[in-house]
Amino acid sequence: MQSYQGHFNEDGKFITNNTVVKIPPNRLVIINVLDEIIATETMQGEDIIAKRLQMVESITGIISPEVDVGAIRAERIAKRGLL
Repeated sequence: MQSYQGHFNEDGKFITNNTVVKIPPNRLVIINVLDEIIATETMQGEDIIAKRLQMVESITGIISPEVDVGAIRAERIAKRGLL
């Protein structure tokens, strides 16, 4: 059994932690729809995510190796409440 927390976007794809979750076919799924509305900055489509990843890839090598990019990323995600 697996659990996910996320949201469905307009085209019916389920998004969790800014990634699309693919549910295997022929599986029993239980969905609880809550009254809580997700902030729009966390509801990003795949195209926006792909553009951001492309931007990050384009600046790879510009940031000094001494900078802990992973720690910065984790801090920003934690501030958004996505961890």
